[in-house]
Amino acid sequence: MFKLYKDAFKVTNDGIILTIPLAVFAWIITMYVDYSRNAVDTSFKMILSFITILFMCSAFCSGWFYMIKKCIKISKKHFIIDNDKNSETLNLLKAIPRGVGRFFLYYVETCLLFLAIALLMVFLIGFFALPLKAQIDNVFLNYGINVTTPQEMKAALNLVKPEIILEIFNKILIPGLELFLSVTLIPFIFSYLIMLWMPEIIYTYKNPLIALFTSIKKLFTPLSKSIKLYIFITFLNMIIYFISPLSLFNPILYMAYMIFYFYSLVYIVVLIFLYYDTEFNNKPAKHISKA
Repeated sequence: MFKLYKDAFKVTNDGIILTIPLAVFAWIITMYVDYSRNAVDTSFKMILSFITILFMCSAFCSGWFYMIKKCIKISKKHFIIDNDKNSETLNLLKAIPRGVGRFFLYYVETCLLFLAIALLMVFLIGFFALPLKAQIDNVFLNYGINVTTPQEMKAALNLVKPEIILEIFNKILIPGLELFLSVTLIPFIFSYLIMLWMPEIIYTYKNPLIALFTSIKKLFTPLSKSIKLYIFITFLNMIIYFISPLSLFNPILYMAYMIFYFYSLVYIVVLIFLYYDTEFNNKPAKHISKA
């Protein structure tokens, strides 16, 4: 697995041009969402805005993911002259319109399916988490503590005797752990199950719904590798999340964080696609580390 991580760094560095479409799309979608907040004031405009965002996301995903596939293909080639390699890398931008032409309708369906999966995930979290939260709230109410915010909770507990706090803690410990697990494990499980969905569509041209099930099947062949990959990706996401507050201190740190953020996102997606290409495309990237 370490070789895979190292190869993904090389592909990302050689194909750093992949960050440009991602950054541009992030800027465009942010601007459009901000505009929509002020401009959308009727149901018709809301539907129109949703369709616009759907098409924008579908166009980006179809072009950018296809671009990543082509980047990995280029990384397997041997180049005698560096200028030839640089020329092919720059030509990666031409893969975007080709990808849009080939996969746009695929990703319209994919985005709709992803929305349905997200709603299912929210439903399951609510189904398991809300009763647990109500159980915890009832414990506090039984002790005469009615709080709605962490600040109110802290102020109320400061007025309670230590032995009462210990009793409350013992009663909410188990439901609290179950609540924590329900709001963390369910998203982790869902994100793991769809990890290979995007490359499955790009590499096999399958219908997105069929590709979802076949990509889940590939997570189990072999299971240990896919779990190791997902743990590593989760670790990277945690690093991105925990260092994000540092970007608020000054503009220089913010710019440094944004560079790190977009580079990390590209690396994670390249890593997933490279794993898929190596394990399931029958074209192992044997020469990446030596190139």
